[in-house]
Amino acid sequence: MHKHSKRKTDGSHSAQKHRDLLKFAAMMQDSYANYVILGVENQMEVHYAMPVRNMVYDALQYDKQVAMIAADNRRNKRFSSGTMRNNGEFLSGFLRTDKILPVITLTLYFGTEPWDGPLSLREMYSINDSKLLDFVPDYRVQLIQPMTLSEDDFEKFHTSLREVLQTIKYSVDAQKLTEYITQNERMHRLDLSAANVINTVAGIGLEIRQDRGKVDMCKAIEDLKAESREEGRAEGREEGHTKGREETIEQTVAMLRNMKIPKETILSELQKTFSISEEEANRIYNTK
Repeated sequence: MHKHSKRKTDGSHSAQKHRDLLKFAAMMQDSYANYVILGVENQMEVHYAMPVRNMVYDALQYDKQVAMIAADNRRNKRFSSGTMRNNGEFLSGFLRTDKILPVITLTLYFGTEPWDGPLSLREMYSINDSKLLDFVPDYRVQLIQPMTLSEDDFEKFHTSLREVLQTIKYSVDAQKLTEYITQNERMHRLDLSAANVINTVAGIGLEIRQDRGKVDMCKAIEDLKAESREEGRAEGREEGHTKGREETIEQTVAMLRNMKIPKETILSELQKTFSISEEEANRIYNTK
């Protein structure tokens, strides 16, 4: 993964660091690799101006590419009389033969409620005159919404993101969610970060115990059932359970912060998932 530079150059480029994720990617098709810049925006809630937000991010990335190419051209003195075709190339710093990489932004929506926000710039306009809109550029949001994905769609994901998305989809049905977690072999060795995402966005409230960075979600479910049956009989374990639970919440906060989720959204999710007060959520959030 290519990390963003924190060095500020100008207003537009410094805004780029607010991306949730940005990396180079190779798209394979018919044995050929097409290189693109892939951006990912994580959403816990619907953003009703998402087309504008993503379009701005993409435009800034295109502007950054042009600026970097122009700087490289000038640094390597590619504007000699033998190579420069016209004054336009010299003034812009961008040669007629120069090319930029396409930018693709995916919006990953972790909510269980249907996305009811606009998915195109055209949906946000206050006019619907088709003749006039023919002259206005559009921009579409590439949305990944677990609740609308089919089983075949899930199979296209080869990382633990598959388990995260499927768990979100099944989280509205407790029985189906339990069956999915306990009958899925991949859930026995799930990445810690994925387990924390599942625990938070699906509102399960499990106590996460890791072994070498992996989590057995099936065992976590069984432990939760056992603790429910033994409630009231194991008072001596209460202190340890509370400590482990708080560690789980702290890990969840750290993970959501790394995803650039806003503080207000994190606090709200903590209160709903772990049934804690706003004051307690704030205390744990400020601990890290």
